[in-house]
Amino acid sequence: MSDRRRLPSSSLTPGDLSGMTILVVDDHSNTVRLIGDVLRAAGVGEVYTASDGLKAREVLYHRQPDMIFTDSRMPFMDGMELTRSIRRAAVIPDPRVPNPEVPIVMVTSERSAGHVHRARLAGVNEFVIKPFTPAALLSRIQLVLTKPRPFIVSEVYVGPCRRRRVELNYSGPMRRGEDPVEVSDTGGRAEARDTIRVELDAMRRMISARGTVDRPTLQMIHRVMQHTVFRARQVRDKAVEWAAVALVEYVDEVGLPELCDIKIIEGHFTTIANLLGSEDLDAMAAA
Repeated sequence: MSDRRRLPSSSLTPGDLSGMTILVVDDHSNTVRLIGDVLRAAGVGEVYTASDGLKAREVLYHRQPDMIFTDSRMPFMDGMELTRSIRRAAVIPDPRVPNPEVPIVMVTSERSAGHVHRARLAGVNEFVIKPFTPAALLSRIQLVLTKPRPFIVSEVYVGPCRRRRVELNYSGPMRRGEDPVEVSDTGGRAEARDTIRVELDAMRRMISARGTVDRPTLQMIHRVMQHTVFRARQVRDKAVEWAAVALVEYVDEVGLPELCDIKIIEGHFTTIANLLGSEDLDAMAAA
């Protein structure tokens, strides 16, 4: 992949990703659509899709993507075998695999150490755990672009260097029940707030593009707002926390997408965006 793109440390903008081509591989149409919508909303220039590994190899040959997001379990050729077939081309040249080093992100609901180990041996760069949020997907792009791993070709392994500790990304509430650790330094507060902005912007763009709220989108709104509550507590922003809690409660109460009022959702998004912007204005005035 070209190194012409360098993302800011705390967020992604459409301009950062406009030159990227990404391939999404999954046999579930809702997941493909959801990932594609998030990537397009974030500003990715071209997004192509395939329903299994065999079809993905055709797209790989014709479109030469900068990055691949693939499900681990699919018919005909799953994500593991797709990854192995791409990495093999670094040893045995394959005209249908133009770039054996293309970064591959595994999207999976499996968290077991054995599954992670097998995926790493296959040559996967990073992981995204289902159910995901926009920040989870975009953080993997940022990590691949800003911290690329050396590509290893040996007798026993072909793929990105595995020395860096693999983290199953988790861009939301903590897995256990403890209260979130407060963020007190300026950099940490800015990063937490920027993450809220990125997810909020991605959700607004998705809803605008679709013109409606379906079940997968409603579920993602619920997860994103739960994560927003968590981050707002980290930075001790009560106003943002309360606005996010209100939207979580609205989605819980309504339950079904056909009963949702899109104007109410957009109103909450606008309120949170305005609250995030108010601190920036206060900081500028103080300076």
